[in-house]
Formats: sequence, C-alpha cells, structure tokens
Amino acid sequence: MSDEYYDGFAEYYHFHQEATGRNDITFYTELCRSNPGTVLEVGCGTGRTLIPCAKAGASITGLDLSEDMLTFCKGTMQKQVAEVRSRIKLVKADMTNFDLHEKFNLITTPFRPFQHLTSVKQQLDCLSSIRKHLTPGGTFVLDIFDPDMKLLADTNRAIEFGEEPPIVLSDGRVVSVTYRNPSVDSVNQIIQCEIIFSIKHPDGSYEKLIQEFLMRYTFRWEAEHLLHRAGFKVKSVLGGYNNQDVGAGELIFICEG
Repeated sequence: MSDEYYDGFAEYYHFHQEATGRNDITFYTELCRSNPGTVLEVGCGTGRTLIPCAKAGASITGLDLSEDMLTFCKGTMQKQVAEVRSRIKLVKADMTNFDLHEKFNLITTPFRPFQHLTSVKQQLDCLSSIRKHLTPGGTFVLDIFDPDMKLLADTNRAIEFGEEPPIVLSDGRVVSVTYRNPSVDSVNQIIQCEIIFSIKHPDGSYEKLIQEFLMRYTFRWEAEHLLHRAGFKVKSVLGGYNNQDVGAGELIFICEG
C-alpha cells in the first residue's frame, strides 16, 4: 500500500460529502463508550471519527500511513481543548505491519481503509497485526462496503458520476466533487477509483485534481473466512450504522479477539 494515495488531498477529502455524510460518528462514539479502555483506530485519516471519539472520552491512538492525512489531523487536534488533545496519540505506520508495543480493548477501521489492501496476503497481514494488538476478549470492528454486482458491472461508471454539492472552504475556494471508476478487475476483485476535485480559486482560476487509488471488494462470506483465519470470532454482522440488516450497503463485522 502506498503512502502517496492522499498526498495533497487531505483537506478536500475531509470535507467532501461521501465522508461527511456517512452518519457513522455516533456508531463509533457509542462503541467507545460501551467498550471502556484504550482504542486503536486503523486508517484514522484526517481524524473525522477519531476526534469525536476522543471528545466522547476515549483514549485513542490513530494509525495511518499518509503523512498528509496525519498532518491535517494534527491541525484539527490543535483546535480541541487540552483534555481532548491529551487523549489522542497519532502514529504513522503501515496497517499491514505495525507494532505499537501496546494492546487495545477496542480496534476500529472506519470508512473502509481495509479495502485499500489489494491482495489476500495484505489483508491477512493486516488482520494479524490487529489481532496482536487486541486484548483477550477485546472487540474489533471491520468496516467495508457490501459489493453491488450491478454497479460493478455498469460500464457507465467509467464516465464521471455522483456530482456532490459544492464545498466552500474557509479561504473562499469552491470545490466540486465527482467520481470515476475507469476499470474493474472482476477476477482479482479490484476497482480502479478516481475522486475528481474541481476547484475554483478566489481569483477566478480553476484547477482539477484527481485522486487515484485502488480498492479491493470483499464479499461477506469471504470476509468472515479471512477473519476466522486471523483468529477472530465474528459475533454479528450489520448492514449499516443504525443496526440495519445486511443488504443496506455496508458490511460491519463486530468481532471478538
């Protein structure tokens, strides 16, 4: 996995609707409240869920490979009161191979960072690293999307789609967001993804930035098999952040170590 996926994109990524409209923050803050003890968030990114968890009282470590994401997260942290800042620790590390010399009662993966791992070996390496950091009987939450084969087979996804309402940033930049999936490798289950940020600057000039990355889609029973191989017990599977049944678009595995 490359640490360059998000270079230069953290601010735009943090504010775009796909991230801000997920309605998962209450889910993760409640998980922290119901699992007292230290928390590890794998793929913490800009701190979108990490900081609310700390504000809810969690002592939380955020792990991410992107320096750009972590820098943005640190900037957001500095706006918090000292008590909240004191509960947060950030670590730059690869989710497939890390050793923090600490165990956690709760480990989470909000907004699908696991799907940036494009091989089964990387997935198992990640789960093995997570398992080593979980206290006996602790809780691990794996968050991925539920693959929709109709969408994956739709060749029109190679055309820009999903335009979001414009974002107005504090310095006056106006950012419009669209998406593209130029190709889908159905054999290896890998989607080539693009998030396209069209930016109008206050001086009237325009800029277009394209964030490119790969995602591997994983089906429910495949994910359960991977979790079992890694030593986890799957206690429940949800389809969304409000306890929806599977089929609502997400796959959220609540596991015990």
